[in-house]
Amino acid sequence: MGVQTTVADAGDPDRLSIHQGVRTALAAGLSFWIAQLLHLPGDYWAAISAIVVMQSEMGATRTAARDRLAGTAIGAVAGWLTAIVWHHYVVIFAMSVLLVMVLCTVLHFKNAGRLGGVTVAVIVLIPHAGPVSHIALERFVEVSFGICVSLAIATLWPKAQRP
Repeated sequence: MGVQTTVADAGDPDRLSIHQGVRTALAAGLSFWIAQLLHLPGDYWAAISAIVVMQSEMGATRTAARDRLAGTAIGAVAGWLTAIVWHHYVVIFAMSVLLVMVLCTVLHFKNAGRLGGVTVAVIVLIPHAGPVSHIALERFVEVSFGICVSLAIATLWPKAQRP
């Protein structure tokens, strides 16, 4: 059972924007807080992902969540493999980003390519401590966590409807 918005609130475009802002802020804050409690090393990725996937419509949120999850998974694997062989050759990094974007397109994940490319860049270009396989897995878990929180909030607190 979701939180209801009054008819007066639902008819006002500014209130709809505020409603969306509150839902998004709640998803971001809750994702970050719980990720901190779980001691996830990149807890901020959970918050960022919650913001990225939260849309005004539940269907759009589901699509954004699916694309973000797919892009992050494909990008994490590609980033892991690229980090092993790249040795600071820019062309290897660029080819990995291209491969991720093409793969996401072929698999029909509309916006996943850009997100997968970002994941490759985060894993390959940012210096990290520890095995690259752990970094790739951590990115996937942190991002997935934020996605799940956004989906839960979008489900429990649906979009305010216009009368």
